[in-house]
Amino acid sequence: MRTRPYRLAIIAFDEMDLLDVAGTLEVFSTAGRKWNWRAIKAELVSSSPGVRATRAQLQVGPARDFAACPDPELLLIPGGYGARLALEDGALLDYLARVREGLTLTLAVGLGALLAARAGLLQGSEIAASSALEDELIALDPSINVRTDARTFAAPRCITAAQNGAAIDLGLEAVARLLGKSQATGTARELGYPWGTETLAVEILP
Repeated sequence: MRTRPYRLAIIAFDEMDLLDVAGTLEVFSTAGRKWNWRAIKAELVSSSPGVRATRAQLQVGPARDFAACPDPELLLIPGGYGARLALEDGALLDYLARVREGLTLTLAVGLGALLAARAGLLQGSEIAASSALEDELIALDPSINVRTDARTFAAPRCITAAQNGAAIDLGLEAVARLLGKSQATGTARELGYPWGTETLAVEILP
């Protein structure tokens, strides 16, 4: 059984969706809490250090620059309009390409899937995304199979959420993958969240 936390890098940029980060992190911080155990250690990283402004007008940070952050095992890419702007961030794309092979799991929400696709993090995967993004995603990586019927989708190397309202579902799917289904179910219960009953999650096992 693993006894050390997973290293999670959260990609930060201006105009990102706050819920994509906050919802997922609330799940991760709740998992293992009653045993006083931190299952996932999160770090906010960006192409330049400092505070980032979310679309909710709340600032988060400070983020560390990529060079100051150990290579992660998990990666969370939030959505929001800022994800489109980040498609032109060469330093960010270089970082994603550098850490790609060492990742256990990539997590992407909403427009964050565009960044993940551009960096080759979704190659050959089925992903959850809105129908409005389907053509763009396939243009970035023709090997992606977009599932517009799924709220979340768990593939072998990535878990995606179609919209930011599914950020909690994404976190619970990640907990189930990394720590076991019973741990995810207990976390959902502690959050008072009806996971597995009112949400749709599709999983393909390797």
